[in-house]
Amino acid sequence: MTLALSLPVILGLLGQAPAAAEGTPAEAAARLATMKRTVAGYDVRSAEDPKRVYKINPEPTLRFSNPVGRTRDGAVFLWLDDDHRPAATVQISSGRDGAWFHELLSLSTGRLAAKIPGHPDWTPTHAGVEFRPVPNAPTPADTAEQRLAQMRALTRGFVVEDDFQGQSWQTLRLLSKPFARYGKAGTDVLDGALFCFVLTTDPEVLLMLEARRGGHGFEWQYAFAPMTIYPVRASWKGKKVWEREYEWGAGAAFYNGPVPVVEAPEAERGEPKSR
Repeated sequence: MTLALSLPVILGLLGQAPAAAEGTPAEAAARLATMKRTVAGYDVRSAEDPKRVYKINPEPTLRFSNPVGRTRDGAVFLWLDDDHRPAATVQISSGRDGAWFHELLSLSTGRLAAKIPGHPDWTPTHAGVEFRPVPNAPTPADTAEQRLAQMRALTRGFVVEDDFQGQSWQTLRLLSKPFARYGKAGTDVLDGALFCFVLTTDPEVLLMLEARRGGHGFEWQYAFAPMTIYPVRASWKGKKVWEREYEWGAGAAFYNGPVPVVEAPEAERGEPKSR
């Protein structure tokens, strides 16, 4: 099959329906303003090529809460490379005790470095994601519409579970819309999308599906990235293909996972303080 390579750039940052944030509308709006102001101050770039700076999408791709956890309000933001592919993400949330919690996660196939005002630099020692071919997947289709249909069909073959708070393994729910759609003709990534598995509405695991150049042309490949400290695992049509054990406090330099940055309640008033 000859692939159509006329599509210049596929791009879509697809916002999900906002979850009901706790408190009054004014309080929810103030928290969102704090989140947007905070992430705008991050500097995220390639550690291998420091001149390659990633751009924050100023609007959250998801607003959420978690009635079974500590989160009363949260949002997910993405940093994009020049081809609009997500390179990093942050989940920033406000707990019911008023503290703020930031979870930085690399989605890059190379190393990242980030400067966070008032906090230590974030310098993971390895790439954020590792892609593998989807077993027995079809050849990527000719058109963007057909490839999106293929990606949606492929996501249904994955089951993702989370041992939340060590209570029991729970099957996560796949959000219907991908966080982002991207890809560029003439590059190694013809098409791709970033999907999210949630507990209630709280993001726990991200799935990247990409039509990547392989040994025999373009093929569908996948990569998982955790947005939780708890054990998570994924299977493809009944066979386990990925897992991550419980990780807490190891630090950004030692693993690709959520990097806790906890701020005191004063951050909600625009004056973040570390603890």
